[in-house]
Amino acid sequence: MRGCYKTGIERRMANALMAESIEFIYGYPIRCKYGYIIDFAIPDKKIAIECDGEPWHGGIRDEHRDGYLSSHGWTVLRFWGKEITDDIDSCVNRVKEAMV
Repeated sequence: MRGCYKTGIERRMANALMAESIEFIYGYPIRCKYGYIIDFAIPDKKIAIECDGEPWHGGIRDEHRDGYLSSHGWTVLRFWGKEITDDIDSCVNRVKEAMV
C-alpha cells in the first residue's frame, strides 16, 4: 500500500484511502499490449482509481484506456487534481460506493 507517490494529489489520495482502511496497490500494472499502469487499484473489486493533473489528462488516450479497462470488467474512477485537493472526502466516498 505504501509507495513513492509521484505527485501531491497521489499522496493525498493514498493518505485518504489508508485513513479509511481501503487496501490498494499503487502503480498496478495491467498485463496487455498497451502496458497500462493504474494509479491505485483495488484488484479484488476490479476498481481503478486515476488521479489526473489537469494538464496531462482527459484526451483520447484516456478514453481508450478507460474503454479497455471497462471492457475487461474494471470500474474506472477518475479524479481531477482540483477534486482531490478541494474535496477528498467526496472522492473517497465514490470509491466506497464502487466497492459495494
